[in-house]
Amino acid sequence: MTAVEITGRILFLSADPLVMDAQLAGADLELVQAGALRDDISTDEITPVAACIHFDERLASYPYTGFKAGERRPIGVDAVRNGGFAVTVAGGRYGKGSSREHSPLAEKAAGIRLVIAKSFERIYRQNADNLGLLTSTDFGLIDRIRRGEPIDIEELIAARDGAAARSADFLREDPCAPRRADAGRRRVAAARDGRLRARRLALHS
Repeated sequence: MTAVEITGRILFLSADPLVMDAQLAGADLELVQAGALRDDISTDEITPVAACIHFDERLASYPYTGFKAGERRPIGVDAVRNGGFAVTVAGGRYGKGSSREHSPLAEKAAGIRLVIAKSFERIYRQNADNLGLLTSTDFGLIDRIRRGEPIDIEELIAARDGAAARSADFLREDPCAPRRADAGRRRVAAARDGRLRARRLALHS
């Protein structure tokens, strides 16, 4: 059995901008205090286009800087990293939109180890797997993490379908996870570079 102990604050991506302000100012809330969680958070909100000029540790400054609560974007540059957040909690269809790998990479680089949401878009979740960012739809994990309880990796994988479970299989081998996460990052970067080369060839053919 491989278990992970997740320490750090929990960030609820609430639809209420005042709830977001309170958390960024240092308040640690319970789920019931967070109000309605935002659904349909897109990769454009997780990492706006302007942040995507980076594909390295500099992305740590930018997660959720495009996130909207009400009519505002309450999360500024470096707010997640400086806030000491390790878990993100959101509503349904998390990671919709473009398939950019920058989004889970930015979250992980800023210190997020686990994203809990009501549901995930498939490509976002596969990218998270490849980069070593844990994901779950189990909201019961929130209280367990707050109690300091280690979470068995098998719990995070058991409910996944066959293809998704295979893509997350490396997480079972915790000592290798950082190395394999780096390998996953290199794979997605190579795929991205390959697509760029293909576009250039098409433009000049």
